[in-house]
Amino acid sequence: MADDNPSQAFNRPDDLQLLEPYSGFLALRKSPHTKSNYHQDLRVLKQFLDESRLTPATAKPQDLARFVGLLTKPGQTPAGKARGSYSTRSMKRILASTRSFYRYLASIQQITNDPTAVFHNLAIRSPQRNPRPLPPQARAAMVQGLQKGDLEALKVSLVVLLGYHCGLRVSEMAHLRLLDIDLNQKALTVIGKGDKERTVPMTDALRDLLKRYLEECGSEKAGASGPYLFPSPRSAQKPIHPHFLETWVKKAALWAGLENPEDLTVHVLRHTFGTQLAESGASVYEIRDLMGHSSIMVSESYVKLASTKAKQAHGRAFGGGNKVHALSLEGSGGPREVLRRYRARGRKALRDPWPEDPEAD
Repeated sequence: MADDNPSQAFNRPDDLQLLEPYSGFLALRKSPHTKSNYHQDLRVLKQFLDESRLTPATAKPQDLARFVGLLTKPGQTPAGKARGSYSTRSMKRILASTRSFYRYLASIQQITNDPTAVFHNLAIRSPQRNPRPLPPQARAAMVQGLQKGDLEALKVSLVVLLGYHCGLRVSEMAHLRLLDIDLNQKALTVIGKGDKERTVPMTDALRDLLKRYLEECGSEKAGASGPYLFPSPRSAQKPIHPHFLETWVKKAALWAGLENPEDLTVHVLRHTFGTQLAESGASVYEIRDLMGHSSIMVSESYVKLASTKAKQAHGRAFGGGNKVHALSLEGSGGPREVLRRYRARGRKALRDPWPEDPEAD
């Protein structure tokens, strides 16, 4: 068992996972998925400290400034494999993990000066990219190509509809519990980033597929074969690894005959969900609530992408006419049906009976 003093116990990358006080500190503030990512990121910090012959307590601001610089260059992973430079998103998460760990050290009085204060002088900006949804024809082909012949086919089809009809992230799918599914109310309770809970209506197609899947599994009652909708092959008490879900989505792309099926991911389906919501007239606030965005600025990107005014102006100027891609609003309903249910029943009708937290927004 590792010593409770992090400065002394911080000898190997895996030692951080044995520090029960720090794990408890994270558990109070972060979701299990985020907690796991933080532990992985701290292995990167540990690798740097080892190579610099430093400990967390002896590292100075200039050392951590050098640490940031090394993240922007190719190097080796903590496992000893070659890697390229970290992406902007990965760098931000590694720095957030490092700040969290040093705040913990300060809270238990293991350090007096926090060297991560140097991070406040850094301006690491993520590139602003538009969502990349499936084109309308590919959306229709994806739904039409779904199969239901056996349990494995049902799993693949479910992942596609959870992404395209509900906009779930891959981690949200992996951790979706049977108790979170209400077939009678046609709603899913989703625990998203930062442990934020949201309720998403389900389409008739998704509800029918879920019902058939649960009947095939013999899991109509929660907990019959574990708490998760997609349990791990190794243990029914653990959620499936997201890698499996990504593999299933690519299989569905092959069924649909899409070009470059390896490019299809769960997040592409989520982008498609948000884009089709915007095409159906959803406001940025409705998109934010249904997709679980932390900032309305993220939701705005879908509205901008789906805006037809600029397309119509270009068409009038260059002879393209005023036609709008109507196919994106047709087909199986999908996000459009989710939006209709959301508006018909209202936000409060889709929430649990507990009162809303006025500061939760």
